[in-house]
Amino acid sequence: MLSKSKRTLFGFLHLVLLLLMVHWLYTSVVYLQEISNIAIFIAVFLFLLTWLLRDRLKIAYVWLIQHKKGFLIGAVICQFVMMVCAELFIRRDAAVVFKGAFDLLKQSSITNYLSRNPNNIPLFLYEKFFYVIFGSSGLWVMQLLNILYVNLGAVLLYKLSQKHFSQKIADLAFVFYVSLICYSPYFYSMYTDILPIPLITLQLWWVLDLLKADDAVISWKELLGLSVLSGVAMLIRPTTIIVMIAFWAVLFFRGNWKSFGKIAMVTGLATGFVFAGLNTAVEHQSVVPILKKEGLAKGPLLFINLGLTDMGHNQEDMKEGLLAYIDEDKRSDYNNGLFKKENVIKEIKRRLKEYGPWGLLGHIYYKQSLTVAEGTLGWLYRDVEYEKTPFINPLYEPLTKNNGLAKWVRTYFLSIDRPQYKYYEFVKQLIWIVLSAGLVGAFLKRRDTDAFNFLSLAVFGGLLFLTIFEGGKTRYLIQFLPQIILVASIGLAGFSKKENT
Repeated sequence: MLSKSKRTLFGFLHLVLLLLMVHWLYTSVVYLQEISNIAIFIAVFLFLLTWLLRDRLKIAYVWLIQHKKGFLIGAVICQFVMMVCAELFIRRDAAVVFKGAFDLLKQSSITNYLSRNPNNIPLFLYEKFFYVIFGSSGLWVMQLLNILYVNLGAVLLYKLSQKHFSQKIADLAFVFYVSLICYSPYFYSMYTDILPIPLITLQLWWVLDLLKADDAVISWKELLGLSVLSGVAMLIRPTTIIVMIAFWAVLFFRGNWKSFGKIAMVTGLATGFVFAGLNTAVEHQSVVPILKKEGLAKGPLLFINLGLTDMGHNQEDMKEGLLAYIDEDKRSDYNNGLFKKENVIKEIKRRLKEYGPWGLLGHIYYKQSLTVAEGTLGWLYRDVEYEKTPFINPLYEPLTKNNGLAKWVRTYFLSIDRPQYKYYEFVKQLIWIVLSAGLVGAFLKRRDTDAFNFLSLAVFGGLLFLTIFEGGKTRYLIQFLPQIILVASIGLAGFSKKENT
């Protein structure tokens, strides 16, 4: 009975994911129009040319695979060049957190910000640690660590794919990861997108190890290691729990209740204990004063409300809606109870009623389209004059302001306001389209294995989270890219040869 239910459930899941991936492919192609009116025609011509010259393309791809180390080293060099040449280094919320951690803001300012946004306290403490140890040089230490994190993710994903799938899938996953993430300036932005990537990849690796192992010889050390890792990762990005939920779901449908009970209990309790311990430590930190008053801090429900705004991340629309529940004479007060739970619930109900069933479906479709659209992963760095809270690269004034190479890098790769940025954006979008084609291919064929079902759930869980909570930015997919890239690589590998999944 359970086996039949499992087959039916995962069959339905794969059908839903196939529809989502077809939409992803369609959206990524249509987005070419946002880059240029003729971008779609150029892309079609290039793909046709690629098909006609596929034998030469295969030779070029084989050469690239034979020089993987050089490909990654080239990415590291590009990362250093981008880091040095950038003018705008850190923007928006990330800049506020950084400036507060490095004592570049008044304490009252960072206190007010973190009291409103307590989800950013772990990032603040992380950055403050490096400031205390290294002073202003802590910025460069963290940047070097970011370079380590992003490139370590490539190595781990490659080794994981080699071990659990095939060399062909490992090569594809490596090329996708390095092309999309390593050849990108995202690492220096100081968001929490890059930091957890190697942890997420290790999560996937250890879960796949455990799913592959015989129930009688489960490694309890690996279980505890996975739990500790997941607890730490959750502090950085709570969405990493989705990997564990997918793991527990696959174990449940195996039908071995004794094994499921032991593993779920050990990993659930250990992960919860580690996360709760770290979260408690953060809540009781004394590095920066935090104001705790009703309706002051943004809670989880608020991000559901934010997800119901037109784009799924419209902060101004979200605040404007909530202000309707606040007396006019108190609306300008710092602590006016704007984010009280009852206000947020009322606003969620109002938005849902205003949408109606069909309007909500339209909203979800639009939000999902924004989420999966951009091959640049939603890079939004504009010229400095358009930024509200910029932190300028300390190397800009003394070193790169008038440097020709630095100007060229900023113009073609770092500022979306420059028309020349379209070339880089176009190349990234072509890679994104191929990735989305791989995702479609992965679900065209029935792959009823624990490993693939686990990855499917991990991808679906991420998309579902961005549908319910704040979404509508491709940047939010970075935290789910390891599993997305794996699934796409499986799909592409299956186009030409039956792969081992």
